[in-house]
Amino acid sequence: MKEVVKVVKAYEEAINQNRIIGSICNSCNELAVPPRPICKKCGSEDIDFTTVNGKGKLITWTTIHIAPPSYVDKVPYILGIVELEENSQRLTGMVVLPDGMEAAYKMDLVAGFEEAEEGARRLRWVPA
Repeated sequence: MKEVVKVVKAYEEAINQNRIIGSICNSCNELAVPPRPICKKCGSEDIDFTTVNGKGKLITWTTIHIAPPSYVDKVPYILGIVELEENSQRLTGMVVLPDGMEAAYKMDLVAGFEEAEEGARRLRWVPA
């Protein structure tokens, strides 16, 4: 459990520094984004953190019209899955598009970061 907390904390710290990290296995070189405490390929716990470039393509999305209380003022908003350039890793997140622009399959997106009410930053996907 201690390793899981360490990985989550490292990921959150990276987001607060406007970057995305993954874990890289020192045994088999497998990349995982978001980071994991144990390699999903070989089971090794010998991992390090690495920064990924935050570029990817939108592969699926949905428009949220009914949101939890903390997001009511943002509806409608797009929640999407972005396939990163690095090793086809995927991350879910809010997609923020300019007025008049619609989401499209394989749309080029980059990681953007937005300050949340709690003072922490949040990952947002924006057009490249």
